[in-house]
Amino acid sequence: MEDSLNVKQIWDLLKKNKWIIFISMCICALLMSGYLYFFSTPIYQSETQVLINQSVPQNTIVQSQDVQANLQLINTYTSIIMSPRILEQVSNNMDDAYSTKELEQMIKVNSTSDSQVIKINVESANASDAVKIANETVTIFSKDVPKIMKIDNIYVLSEASLDADAAPVKPHTSLLIAVATLLGMILGVVIMFIRNLFDRSIKTADDIEQILGLPVLSIINEIKDDDLLEKKSGRRRKKRKG
Repeated sequence: MEDSLNVKQIWDLLKKNKWIIFISMCICALLMSGYLYFFSTPIYQSETQVLINQSVPQNTIVQSQDVQANLQLINTYTSIIMSPRILEQVSNNMDDAYSTKELEQMIKVNSTSDSQVIKINVESANASDAVKIANETVTIFSKDVPKIMKIDNIYVLSEASLDADAAPVKPHTSLLIAVATLLGMILGVVIMFIRNLFDRSIKTADDIEQILGLPVLSIINEIKDDDLLEKKSGRRRKKRKG
């Protein structure tokens, strides 16, 4: 019984304070929407792919050792892409719009296990710059690798392109608004419990029975000033008639 009573009390509290919870959810959602619209910077992403594959003469069987050697080179190539030698040239080709430190934060090099494909992702607040940086990085990398490694095994699979309807990848607007709404609901519930914790007033007959443990025999309704004036005027009329 005690558990069901506690659950009922919580449910009653939720019903009594539903507007507080609703307003808290709306305020948090509006604040997050305002931040996303006025203060946040949309981030666009572009991607290009290169294949690490040793060129072999025709009618030559590619041995598994060759493929394994190419896989082992991927980590080396990843380091070369992010090296100052490559990034400085990219910065120069971008008219020094971005420093090498900024390019390090914007460029991400990824490769899946047992794959000879390297993906170069670039994130920027400018969609056009993201495409240019990705393509410049791949172009400079493919030209410098033969000079550095003395081998030519870089093939560009796909170049980055600028879409007319490119959508930003960050921030995730709908997700952030949903999270803010959820936090607003939690905040409203916390406010509800805090108010109930510090509220020692008795408002209903049920409160008297629960707090004092006494049965309520009768209830005196609130007497308003208008009621007193009506009673006084009624008495005067009776006296005049008498």
